[in-house]
Amino acid sequence: MQRKEDEPPAVTRRCPICGKSARLAELPFCSRRCAEIDLHRWLSEAYRVPGAPAPPEEGEGAQQKPRQK
Repeated sequence: MQRKEDEPPAVTRRCPICGKSARLAELPFCSRRCAEIDLHRWLSEAYRVPGAPAPPEEGEGAQQKPRQK
């Protein structure tokens, strides 16, 4: 049996949220629910990229210097 050229290869992937087999329509997730859980984690900053802390922006807890005239 040959695979059509427009079909993706049959690869079994696991959903990164629940571990079930991923569905082609929702890759890399198994369902819309798991995709939305992942999106919520990104938007709530539960996922973070390690690195040095960013310097405070002006007005964020840093003392502002008085303006010179």
